[in-house]
Amino acid sequence: MAVQKICASETFIQTNGLSKDVVVVVDEKGTILALDHKSEHDQASLRVLEGVLVPGYVNAHCHLELSHMYGKVDTGIGLLPFIKSVVSFRDAESAVIEQAIIDADQSMRDNGIIAVGDICNKLDTFETKAKSPIYYHSFVEMFDFLQPNLAKKTFDGYH
Repeated sequence: MAVQKICASETFIQTNGLSKDVVVVVDEKGTILALDHKSEHDQASLRVLEGVLVPGYVNAHCHLELSHMYGKVDTGIGLLPFIKSVVSFRDAESAVIEQAIIDADQSMRDNGIIAVGDICNKLDTFETKAKSPIYYHSFVEMFDFLQPNLAKKTFDGYH
């Protein structure tokens, strides 16, 4: 197992805040194995970075399948107008949707996100999630605001 020992000018640890004395030990997949004190390691074995090291962000609420709508849907307009706007953009070309999903996944990786709680209605994101080093937990969302009398049919359609 190829282990890396990474430290920086400062490392942000959620429980302690900023520290100048932390080594983040990771395996070849980037999984954090340990957070150690620098004094526990040979200084020559450390990969030293400048700046602040933050060992991974979590995006707790994402709609990866809607990435193609980025910048197209107004915010702050209330839930029902927002949902109606989202619905109006749902049926873009599949190639556009697929590329936006790939690009959003890459953007999250580039920005230090290591885990995502993704809310989804379709299988559009499955392939990207399967290939991504990001840990995804998918939450299946089902709703029907406009036709409440069809709620049971909507629910049964997700079985």
